[in-house]
Amino acid sequence: MDIRTNSVSSLPASFMVASIATALLFISIPLLTKISTIQPEKEKATHVVISSYKPPPPPEPEQEQRLEEIRKQATPEKLPPKHPMPQPRLNIANNGLTPGTIGTIPINNLLKQDIKVNDSIYAAAYDSNEVDQQPSPLRTFQPKYPFEAQQKGIEGTILVRFVVDSAGMPREPEIYRVEPKEVEGVFEEAALACIMKFKFRPAMKGGKPVDCVVRIPFTFSVTE
Repeated sequence: MDIRTNSVSSLPASFMVASIATALLFISIPLLTKISTIQPEKEKATHVVISSYKPPPPPEPEQEQRLEEIRKQATPEKLPPKHPMPQPRLNIANNGLTPGTIGTIPINNLLKQDIKVNDSIYAAAYDSNEVDQQPSPLRTFQPKYPFEAQQKGIEGTILVRFVVDSAGMPREPEIYRVEPKEVEGVFEEAALACIMKFKFRPAMKGGKPVDCVVRIPFTFSVTE
C-alpha cells in the first residue's frame, strides 16, 4: 500500500521535468544550427591560399656548353696592341731652304710613277744662292719605308734634287746622291714619290716668284 502511493504521487513531477527538458531541447536546436552555420563562414573568411614558385631546373650540361660558346662568340677578342712602325726622317737642314710651316704626315699607297728629268728646266731655274728669298716648305710628308728593307734593317740617305716652280710645286725630281752606295736601288722610288706630294712657297727674285733648284735629303732609319 505505501509503495503504490509513492509511485502515483511522483508522476506529476516526472512529467514536469520531461516537459522542461523537451522545451529546452527544442529551443537549443535553432541555436546550435545558427552556430554551426556561422562557424564555417568565419573559417572561410580566414582561409588564405599561398602559391609557391618553383625555380626552373638547371640547364643540362650540353645546353650550358652551347650557351658558353654563344657568349664567347658574342664577346670580341682583344687584339694585341699595334706598335708604330719607324718612319724615315726628313732632314731639311743645310739644304738651302728657309724653314717654313712643316707638317709630318704619313702617306700610304703611293702610286708608282716614272719620272723623267728635263735638263732645260734646271738650266732655266735659279740656284738657291741667286734668289732674294729661297723657297720654304709649306706641306711635307714622310716617305714610305720599303717593307723588305725595313724587315732587314737596311738604312740609308737619299738626296733628291728638284725644281720648285713659280707656283710652289716640285718639278722634275731626280736622285742626286745615295749614301751608302750599297743601298742604291732600295729607297729611290719612295723618295721620288714622296717629294711630289710637297708644297712650297716659291723663291722670290726682284719681287716676283721664280723657279729655283732645291736639294732635300731623306734619311731612312729603322731606329727612329
